Amino acid sequence: MSVLFYCRYGTDPVPDLPEIGDLEVRCWLPTLDGFPPAGRKRAQNWAWLSMALLGMFSAPGFSEFSLWRDGRMMHRMIVTPRWYRFPFMDPWDLQLGDLWTAPSLRGQGVARAAVTEVCRLHAGRSARIWFLAYSDNRASQALAEACGFHLVGIGRRTRPLGISAIGRYRLSLSAT
Repeated sequence: MSVLFYCRYGTDPVPDLPEIGDLEVRCWLPTLDGFPPAGRKRAQNWAWLSMALLGMFSAPGFSEFSLWRDGRMMHRMIVTPRWYRFPFMDPWDLQLGDLWTAPSLRGQGVARAAVTEVCRLHAGRSARIWFLAYSDNRASQALAEACGFHLVGIGRRTRPLGISAIGRYRLSLSAT
């Protein structure tokens, strides 16, 4: 399956922030905050903490951005600098990924508000911000476009020895 590569520059204007109601914003920065907080995918966050502490990212900046209501996570995404999986990125680029929104809030602008806020927080601090979407995921494509990302190419995710966990995202066809 094809992967669509979307990008925006850190200096691009950020769209207006949609209203998120009573959602609480949380941001976990492993190199500053230490141990992963409780919440969705906490076990996976231990791996992210290890990678950050071992210097596996090209620059500081890994974070988990989440929105909460009444002690429950409503949205989550991670922000990663370049690392093994994203060889097309420059050292100071960031990539938004692993987005999840609670089913009860999907289609209500919560993911758009979260992505917009992350872009606002990183405006001017990174060379580019990347967003990847599979070709069959129209909701992610619409989200990227609504948040000011531009389609810059098409590629694929490799699966060496049939193992996706060690695969990379390869940009193979420029859309510009």
